[in-house]
Amino acid sequence: MPKTKMVDFEEFLQMDKENEHRLEYFDDEVVYLESPSVKHQQVLLNIAAEFRNYFRGKSCEIFISPLDVWLKNEEKTAKVKVQPDLIVITDKSGLKENAYEGVPALVIEITSTSNQTHDSIRKYSIYMEFGINEYWMVNPELKTVEVYTLEKGEYKQAAIYKSDDCAVSQTFKELKIHLDEIF
Repeated sequence: MPKTKMVDFEEFLQMDKENEHRLEYFDDEVVYLESPSVKHQQVLLNIAAEFRNYFRGKSCEIFISPLDVWLKNEEKTAKVKVQPDLIVITDKSGLKENAYEGVPALVIEITSTSNQTHDSIRKYSIYMEFGINEYWMVNPELKTVEVYTLEKGEYKQAAIYKSDDCAVSQTFKELKIHLDEIF
């Protein structure tokens, strides 16, 4: 489980400017992210390449970590900054110089033993709460991809893909990723 610390928003903004660590913020709680493993980065690069090929020439954009994502929607007052491994955005109005403010259409997190609880419980709940339409949890150790979609404000598991399956997006219907290409 990542290291955490309780601070108010102004203190966090100062910490974030001065700190070399990758930080996430959950309404007064700072989470220090560990450096990703080589395997994590290999899988992320492979997924990003597949996504880049699919989205080339389309109006959506993809970004990979580290990119600060300030989750914002009209109903929420919580201040939340995350650094997902990969995001797909359809609303480019939230792009800032060093961050994205808004709600991505799709988020991917690559889990490891040190962050699995953080990604599968905390981020899962936050992404659901802010209305992210599709959430993928990629497990390099098990070589699986779990796809969740938002239905009536709750995530429903669309599928768990493994071995030589093709992971299929529920939001972008023709987006199919061969697992043997990413693992």
